[in-house]
Amino acid sequence: MGVFRKLLFAEAARYQEHLLRLDLESRYCRFSGTISDDTIRSYCQAIDWQEAAILGFFKDGVLRGVAEIRYDPRAIPKRAELAFSVERPYQNRGVGSTLLKRALVVLCNRGIATADMVCQTQNRRMQRIALQHQSRYQSEGSDLFIAIDIPRLSPISLLTEMVEDSQNLMAATIDYAFFFLPGAPGRRLS
Repeated sequence: MGVFRKLLFAEAARYQEHLLRLDLESRYCRFSGTISDDTIRSYCQAIDWQEAAILGFFKDGVLRGVAEIRYDPRAIPKRAELAFSVERPYQNRGVGSTLLKRALVVLCNRGIATADMVCQTQNRRMQRIALQHQSRYQSEGSDLFIAIDIPRLSPISLLTEMVEDSQNLMAATIDYAFFFLPGAPGRRLS
C-alpha cells in the first residue's frame, strides 16, 4: 500500500508540498475554508515542531496523506488538536483510518486525554472515521466539532509506538535510498 511514518523537522518542505497539491475541495475540508498557496506556505513555516507530531502516508516516496497533531505539553488537562489531509487519489483507501489509529497511539503516549477535531458537515468520510472511536460531537453551522477520548497510556501503547517507529526508520531509509540517491532505480528528476 505505502509507508506510514512520522515526519521529521527536516521534512517540513514535503508537508508543504503535500498541502499545496490538495485539490480545492480537499484543501477546503482541511482548513475549513478556502486558502491561498501563500497562506499554506506561511502556515507550514509557523509550525512549532516541539509541540506537533506529523504522521504521514508515503506512496512511491511522495507524501500523500497526513495526520497533524498539535498540543501544548504544559497544558492541563492535556488536549490536542487533530487535522487530516489526504490527496484525492488516495481517499477512500483506508489512509485516513490508519493515520487516525496511529495518531491515537502517539496521543496516548504523550498523556493526552482528548483530541479535538473540526470538520465540515459535508466531510462525511472524516466523520465516519472519527466516530468509529470513543467520541462526542457538536454541530455549529457548517462545522462539526468532534472530541475523541484517548485511551490511557499502557505498556502495549508504548511498545506499539516503539515498534512502529523502528519500522518507520527502516522504511524511511529504504525510501530515501530508492527514490533520492543518485543512480537509484526510482530516482526522481527535478
